[in-house]
Amino acid sequence: MNVNNTISNNNNGLVDTQLQAESNEPLSNEEAGAIEEASTPRVLFVDDEPPVLNAMRRFSRGKPWQAITANNGYDALKLFADNKIDIVVSDMRMPEMNGDVLLAKIKQQYPYTIRILLTGHADLKSLENAINYAGIYNYINKPWDDNMLAEVINGAIRFQGSERERKRLEDLTRKQNRQLGRLALSLDKTVKERTIEIEQALTLLKMTHERSKKSFNDALGVVTHLLDWTEGRANNHCRFVSEFSDKVARHLKLSDDDIELTQQAGLLHDIGLMALPEALRKKPVYDMTDDELESYQQHPLVAEMVLAAAPGLESVAKIVKQHHERLDGSGFPEGLYAKDILKISRIITVVAEYHDLYHGLLIPQCLGQNDAKKYIQKNAGLAYDPYVVEAFFSIVNEQAAQKIERFKASVAQLKVGMLLDEDLHAANQLLLLTEGTVITQSIIDRLLSYQHKFKCKFELMVKESE
Repeated sequence: MNVNNTISNNNNGLVDTQLQAESNEPLSNEEAGAIEEASTPRVLFVDDEPPVLNAMRRFSRGKPWQAITANNGYDALKLFADNKIDIVVSDMRMPEMNGDVLLAKIKQQYPYTIRILLTGHADLKSLENAINYAGIYNYINKPWDDNMLAEVINGAIRFQGSERERKRLEDLTRKQNRQLGRLALSLDKTVKERTIEIEQALTLLKMTHERSKKSFNDALGVVTHLLDWTEGRANNHCRFVSEFSDKVARHLKLSDDDIELTQQAGLLHDIGLMALPEALRKKPVYDMTDDELESYQQHPLVAEMVLAAAPGLESVAKIVKQHHERLDGSGFPEGLYAKDILKISRIITVVAEYHDLYHGLLIPQCLGQNDAKKYIQKNAGLAYDPYVVEAFFSIVNEQAAQKIERFKASVAQLKVGMLLDEDLHAANQLLLLTEGTVITQSIIDRLLSYQHKFKCKFELMVKESE
């Protein structure tokens, strides 16, 4: 079968809502114990045809799982009493109990078991029930391709391992955040209420850090979306800072490692703001009271402590801590002078403050490109690194001269390499693709499949790649 018919949690932005909802629910003690690591995952194959079960046993030889079989739904449920079953692969059409009914029962009784359905093209209604009521992880069309089935099962095993790791990391992060509270930072009591948001963001980052760089960057994009949303910003501040800081770093010929750190720190520089009350996050700096300003100026310290707790982000934590420092010592939280401020932090300072000035968040009566540019250039050499300022405005001016117009396109009009210029949502407001996504053939195929299955049409705001 074609991979575009699957509904698994791949990193292209198309999300299985039922699975996502389940993964966000807290596990009971019974469930947590049930998903403890096993030496070899068990995969249960359910089909009423003995030749099919024999084929599944042969298919499983040499694979990294143990195969067990059942020839009907009732026998399958009985096996759960004496076996820890990680994954169920069930046929749809079976006598007495169809696959969608069986998987719905397994979801209710054993929600930690991942559910996969084998189905024919004529079973669309049953497939819809399996998605809505059984919360299946994936489905495979019959006749199946062995390589595709192996890929789906291995993906399910990796996903279940990630869930175990997520639970462990949540427990670890809660302990670290209790230690953070002992430092007696002068933050509003809302810090406690926001802790869970930071935990979720860190869990997502750490879980993907051990995967490919692409997966890690996809996770950063999700966290960026969360940051922009919780700050009440509709102007994609974090994405802007990451994109232009990256361009400045390349212009200044920083090393590849430093360029990667610049990208990541640009996306995460405002994560400490999540610890502030919502009203304070949305308030212009010049309108803050003295107490509010004192709380606001602690957010780089909060960000450092939170990021430093995630293995692999220690260097990013140091950069983020300094992104409000200024060359003349007038910055915060430590009032560092030029020689003590990291080069990447200087870059992020210029780009982030330009963007906030542009949107009227820092200085009264300062709004728009001209005002922001004048303020930054006036303070170059005092507050801001003059070499960074020169490089940044060189890039801004060049991009303004080569502005790329955006336009609406149907899925049929999409071309590989286009850039999505606006978040794409389904009719139920589920986020499908985030702004800045590069259109690939896989994404086009999936959108076409989605439109066909759910009888809908998408129009996407896109632009040609630069």
